[in-house]
Amino acid sequence: MAGGALGRVATASAMGLALAAGLTACTGDSQAERAADQLPDLTAEGLEQVDCDQFSAQNLEPIEDPYVRQCWTGSPETPFVQEADAIIGIITASTDAEEITEFICVDDVIIDTVAFACRAAYDDEVMYRVVVSLPDPESIVSGLPDAPTEEEIAEAVSGAPVQVVVQTEKTPEE
Repeated sequence: MAGGALGRVATASAMGLALAAGLTACTGDSQAERAADQLPDLTAEGLEQVDCDQFSAQNLEPIEDPYVRQCWTGSPETPFVQEADAIIGIITASTDAEEITEFICVDDVIIDTVAFACRAAYDDEVMYRVVVSLPDPESIVSGLPDAPTEEEIAEAVSGAPVQVVVQTEKTPEE
């Protein structure tokens, strides 16, 4: 997994989705509306779009108009980190966006209290952010050996239920 196996505590718990879902700056409405129209349909990834209120809403910062947020659930065959990579890949392939994950997102994390992967891309004045999380990481982590390998972790999370947040937002201030 990107960023290491277990133990990447990285001050993650409640910070997870909250940090993964919110920086700000300036952009034009038409640019944001165009970006919103270009968000991918993730049904081909085996995901189902749901109301974001079904997620841990206390960790999601409100989204400002004209930016949008879509929420998806499902159990993809790939590990959640690879699913995040695939979704940001779909976005960069269908837009002029360039991936900027290393500048925006914290490292991927999987511990018993939180598991998520964040990816980001920038297109002119709009940022796309993807966060794929496991709603019940404890059930997966508790089944792993004490010092799991990357392969053991990938096998354990493959097919696990995920929650996916895809959103457009203002670009971060320099």
